[in-house]
Amino acid sequence: MSVKFRLSGFYNGVNTFKAAFPQLSDALIEWRERSGPDDGSATELRKTGFRRGNFTQGVVPCSNAVCHEGGYELDKLIADMLRTGETEREGQLLCVGREVSEEGRRGPLRCRQRIEFKATLIPKADDEQDRLDRPDRSSQRRRSRGRGPRRNSAA
Repeated sequence: MSVKFRLSGFYNGVNTFKAAFPQLSDALIEWRERSGPDDGSATELRKTGFRRGNFTQGVVPCSNAVCHEGGYELDKLIADMLRTGETEREGQLLCVGREVSEEGRRGPLRCRQRIEFKATLIPKADDEQDRLDRPDRSSQRRRSRGRGPRRNSAA
């Protein structure tokens, strides 16, 4: 399995899904990994999502044992979908890593691993978004119960 190369969980510098995508309630992604463009073998369908509890990083690691700094950047996929206004997308993502052979003569090659995915974004409901936009009233200071505002003293 490839080594994770990002220090933070998501590419834009935040560590949680909620902070990275405050406008989303959930992001569901289903994928199958392939070992190259000609690989026709069916692999196990895998799923990830924020509400499922397994979307804790922006990158899903590549399963190639000789891949370094690789993985599939799901957070960039989600950000691109939000930018274009999409809620569903199907396609392929290439691993961003490099294969380093033991021979080392040819230098590092791009990892050939890829995933076929289906991504579904679930935006927050309007009432959830309104709650986020409204200031928290419990943090406002009040003088006391039943009393009006202080009177200006006429000194």
